[in-house]
Amino acid sequence: MLQKWLSKLGFIAPAPSPSARPQSQPTGNPVQGNPAQAARPPAYPPVDRGLPIATAIGVLAANQELMNRLRLHAAVEPDVFALRFEGPLLSLAEQVNVLPATASSLFSGEGGLFRAALEMAFYSFQAGDGRIFTGNETVERRHALEGRWRYVCFLAGMFYPLGKTLDNIVVTSEQGQTWRRHFGSLTSWAVDHSVERVFATWPAASEIEQEIGPSSHIASIIATVVGAQNLQWLDDGSPELVKALYEISSGSSTTAGNCRDVVHTMWERISRREEARRPQAFGRQTVGTHMGPYLVGAIRALLATAGWKLNADKVKADQSGLYLVWPQAIEDIARFGKEQGYSGWPANAATIAELLKSCQIVTQDGEDLGMHEVVADSGEILSAFKLRNPLAVLEDFDPDAYAEQSPKTLQGVVAADPLAPAEAQAEAAAATPKAHAQSKAVESRSTKPDAVLEQQQSIELEHGAAPLEAEPEPAPEPVSRRPQGGEPSEHVVEPEPSDSAGPVPIREAAEVRYSDLVPQEVQRDIKKRLHVELLGKVMKAWQDRGQSSKSMRMTDNGAAISVETLATLVRDVPAWVGEMAAAGLIYSPPATPGLKIIKVAIPEGSKPKEAIVLSRFAVKKLGL
Repeated sequence: MLQKWLSKLGFIAPAPSPSARPQSQPTGNPVQGNPAQAARPPAYPPVDRGLPIATAIGVLAANQELMNRLRLHAAVEPDVFALRFEGPLLSLAEQVNVLPATASSLFSGEGGLFRAALEMAFYSFQAGDGRIFTGNETVERRHALEGRWRYVCFLAGMFYPLGKTLDNIVVTSEQGQTWRRHFGSLTSWAVDHSVERVFATWPAASEIEQEIGPSSHIASIIATVVGAQNLQWLDDGSPELVKALYEISSGSSTTAGNCRDVVHTMWERISRREEARRPQAFGRQTVGTHMGPYLVGAIRALLATAGWKLNADKVKADQSGLYLVWPQAIEDIARFGKEQGYSGWPANAATIAELLKSCQIVTQDGEDLGMHEVVADSGEILSAFKLRNPLAVLEDFDPDAYAEQSPKTLQGVVAADPLAPAEAQAEAAAATPKAHAQSKAVESRSTKPDAVLEQQQSIELEHGAAPLEAEPEPAPEPVSRRPQGGEPSEHVVEPEPSDSAGPVPIREAAEVRYSDLVPQEVQRDIKKRLHVELLGKVMKAWQDRGQSSKSMRMTDNGAAISVETLATLVRDVPAWVGEMAAAGLIYSPPATPGLKIIKVAIPEGSKPKEAIVLSRFAVKKLGL
């Protein structure tokens, strides 16, 4: 009997029975079964084969990567880790084994319920490091309680996803026996009744009732899973800790606001990521091998390597999304499957690309074969596939984190180029008749002085010449007209008659220049006329900045402007900054007199970024 029980738990292999039909076993290969074992005869219509019962150790082993991260983050002695963390997780694995969390929604796969609990436990514990739970306590009390509160975050996160699933799920054996959860764990019930496979059903057909989340049911297993020693350790710190654990785990109201916020925030984040990576997100699941999840798994694995560093050669990321460079990144995906020994994995990059599109992992709204144009650091234009949902392959992808960085797509680079509108206008003007072009130029100068100056500036940058000024046409002579029967009383200016029947020539208005913003005494200290124009442009940008600007702010040393923003106004930033420094307009720290680019927190209190600082002298002279 003991040998049979141990064989059920997987510690020893049972002796083969001559009459027993061999069963196929999972091999971990997503596209290849085990040819050494015969499969169960096929049945049509397809039938549910059930979920194979595993050992608690086996359930933990299936999540070894996350367990290793937990061990590293906990940074405690092995015996303490086994008691505080591994022990409760093993007990939970005994309770729920390989159950899914839902029938067709979040964490719906084999072992999904335990995975949801483990992810919540780890990330809540990790997020607890950034919180202070005992701000009003003495130093001694804070030292005694802070670690315990983080442990409450771990336990409450672990229990948080379990309640609703355990409320609604019905688990049966092949013979129709039902697991009665209040009499013991699922694993012990399976061993006692010689159950090898279980079948999970949700009698309630409503998707809402299949949601994953907390409920009061979880209170019945907290003491069993956590263990008396761990609960007493919390209670020795404060009875409020145990109370908070029960309240947060069951979704009840609680006074432990900080701990509750940590768990709720992590659940929103994990739910959003799971929604992006679940198999149903990669196209409609069909009979046969569903490649979507394995393609995503390959991308996730490659993103963890040095060769797939963001914004290096193979992967580009900006505020608009995440891009896989063609063909290098796609060839790596094909190579990854071959190295893993996946039978049937396509070796051709074009085939991988088609699978990525058919599984809806990448978008198909690009111009050429569904691809987008991205720009390498060298300026070379490359083709790339855009991932439909970056959260499917990255644990965190926040577009706002790239707001201050340069765009990586060609469309974004062109949109950010201040000279692009002027260049487009110049091309349009060159394609029209001369008279029409003159009319448009006058209209542009009167309504869009910035675009005209930028067009002129682009010409200066190409030829290295100073701006050319149009020669003013002579003003018409005033013609005196005397009213009939009276003395001359006024002079009325009339236009001179034209000999031709054509239109009267249009006189151009004076151009608006950024250099007009720069005081004359400052202009005399700057050698190049172009640099004066660019200084005026920087002054205009400073004047137009908002109160909550993320790229410019006034500091004790002068007016700080981020280098990224300056690069959108000035093409040759080093040359311009050097000229401004020679004129005494750039601040340098006293300890490093030659340093012109320094770190400044813009906005105040944020992470410092590279910036130049117009000196207090410049602020006064330029009227900033």
